[in-house]
Amino acid sequence: MKLNHIFPLLLIGKLSFAQKISGTIVTERHTPVTDARIGVENEDIGDMTDGEGRYSLDLSGIAKDKNLKVLVNGYEPFQMSLSEFEALNSYEIILKEKPVEIDKIEITPKKYILKNFGTRNARRAYCGYNSQDTTKLFREYAIKVNNTRKAKIKTIHVNLASFTLEQPVTLIFDVQRSADGFPGESLVNQTLKLTVTKDEIKNNTVSLDVGDQGIWTNEDFFVSVRTAEDFKGRLYIAGNIFAFSKSTYYRNYFGEWKKFSSGEPSINADVLIER
Repeated sequence: MKLNHIFPLLLIGKLSFAQKISGTIVTERHTPVTDARIGVENEDIGDMTDGEGRYSLDLSGIAKDKNLKVLVNGYEPFQMSLSEFEALNSYEIILKEKPVEIDKIEITPKKYILKNFGTRNARRAYCGYNSQDTTKLFREYAIKVNNTRKAKIKTIHVNLASFTLEQPVTLIFDVQRSADGFPGESLVNQTLKLTVTKDEIKNNTVSLDVGDQGIWTNEDFFVSVRTAEDFKGRLYIAGNIFAFSKSTYYRNYFGEWKKFSSGEPSINADVLIER
């Protein structure tokens, strides 16, 4: 009888984490990697590094066969099972730089036209961030762009419904391939960040020029946005809640991407597209 009670307890102890951990994420030159997202794959658990590259994770109750994951544009992905990670002497994660090869593509004006994809000029609050609500603070929102022609992403825009900022806000953008209809691998070789003050936000629009990043694709792609770890205040993205033919894609940390098939946040992109 005693063995019957002890065995499940041993099994639980073997399969799940029961502690908080903290560490740093650095480059091979041991410089801190800021705003790096670290989390457990397919779980809404994680953190973003601060200005010193520090992170903290509460892994209580998480199965040890789950994978810890770090993805930062410009660096090789880091992934390790929690059981292997727990056995390390240090929780410092060193990211290796990813070799970057940029194909030179000549743009002939007659062959390309400039188009805007996504939702724009919306005014109604659709989704967003409130630093008092930590459950959504690290949420990433994305829109899907259907595409079959050679295209270069030039500028990313986010239209805001309202904002109250206690300090400058840093927004982090990404452009990703489609993987089974959801955001997948990034098409960007470095982190796309834009820091603005409330006075620099004109006409409730934040825009980031990515024309020098060489982001090319001839397939469907996603454009995403999230805030940095130090966000303080409230920021609500406008959107079209009645666009039933469009969808919103969202996730927390490295949780599974989810789809909300009613409306779309006002994220849009200027794209040079082949005629």
